[in-house]
Amino acid sequence: MKPLILLDIEGVLNPVAHPNDDGESSERSLPEAKASLVRGLAKCGQIAWVSTSPEDLTEELESQLQLETEPVRVELEMRESDVDEPTPKLRAVTEWLARKDADGEAGWDALVWIDDVLGPDAYEWADGFSQPVHLEKTSPEEGLTKEQVASVESFVDGI
Repeated sequence: MKPLILLDIEGVLNPVAHPNDDGESSERSLPEAKASLVRGLAKCGQIAWVSTSPEDLTEELESQLQLETEPVRVELEMRESDVDEPTPKLRAVTEWLARKDADGEAGWDALVWIDDVLGPDAYEWADGFSQPVHLEKTSPEEGLTKEQVASVESFVDGI
């Protein structure tokens, strides 16, 4: 088994918009350096999008990345009250993971969560989780770095 890698998009991968001919809509893609980092992560485990970005964006990114294993999409059932939490996605992610476990679909032995919004509540949750968890908090301006991918690789090698 491999870890599940919960991966945010905005503030982590920061896709770049490219205007279309119609001038209104735009396609978004990752710079090759970021795409290479995602491909490196995919060698460490199963990518799972944990993003509030529209589904068409994840489809565009998947098309660009051409990963061997198609990423999973975490259904984030957000509530208004989640916005006030230090880690707004934590409740929804916890519930999604519990549903997958209850349905016998939890085919991972550890978790990695990469996001630009991970508060103290996420670290407390990680410490009490039943499997090893590695959190990587990105700077929203810079996004995912090669050092962070190396940290994930080190975590995966150690489990």
